[in-house]
Amino acid sequence: MSPIELNLHPLQNTLFARSPNAGKARCEPGWHWQPQRPLDDYDLWYVLSGKGRMTVNGIAYDDIGKGSCFLLRPGDKPEATQDPFDRLSVIFIHFSVQDLQTGQPLSPTLLPERYTTVGDTLLIEMLLNRQLQMIHSDGPWLEAEFDLIMKQTMLHLHRWQQTQEAVSADKHKQLIGRVISYIREEPGRRATHQDIAEHVGLSAEYVSVLFKKYTGTSIKQYITDVRLERAMHLLMETPMNVTQVAEALGYSNIYLFSKQFKQRYGTPPSQLKWKSEPAQAHSNPKGN
Repeated sequence: MSPIELNLHPLQNTLFARSPNAGKARCEPGWHWQPQRPLDDYDLWYVLSGKGRMTVNGIAYDDIGKGSCFLLRPGDKPEATQDPFDRLSVIFIHFSVQDLQTGQPLSPTLLPERYTTVGDTLLIEMLLNRQLQMIHSDGPWLEAEFDLIMKQTMLHLHRWQQTQEAVSADKHKQLIGRVISYIREEPGRRATHQDIAEHVGLSAEYVSVLFKKYTGTSIKQYITDVRLERAMHLLMETPMNVTQVAEALGYSNIYLFSKQFKQRYGTPPSQLKWKSEPAQAHSNPKGN
């Protein structure tokens, strides 16, 4: 659970202050943004159009485009490039934010994460354009208006991130369901982690991490469990002997099979007997 979820009003006692370093720009041909020093303040960086790539502290965000929004923090080291055939147009707004209770800069953990795919580009662009209008303006209440609009922007970024997390979780669960179906469909299949990963179109490492996260067990252990469950069924409900069952379920070593089976069920597979019972004639309730 994130700090924002723990506190219903994490920005209630904060003040967002504008900076003159803000604007809207279409990036020039050959543009490559790479500040020589880490950022001194926050930078709300939004893509209006075009395509490119952003790296923040060594973490790459490929294929950024319209609706990509970065909330860069003090100390961050960003680097961005663009597609030379589809140049970027961006809005950037630098600001600071203070915790009014302590008088210190607000902890970044109370703000949304660095990257958001915006769910309503019309809304975010309206908010950002209004903030740009205030940067170089004078008049009453501008500081208060900037603070309020920035808080509203943070709220929407947080909500869009929550939606993205829920969508990602659903997709991950569907993917793990496909992996489980693939394993259970044929327990004796000699499938490597790479085979399973190719079946769902992802890397073996990523599938292993997701599987462990959503099932609490490793792919290797799950395959073993499914094989032993099937082995119990085959030994109890078919005339197959232990050697036949082990071979059918992909075991090249019958001793390993027997060891795993006993560890799981507390008895060696050789003690299980399939019993065939003769068919019983149907009784006639009238005695005829």
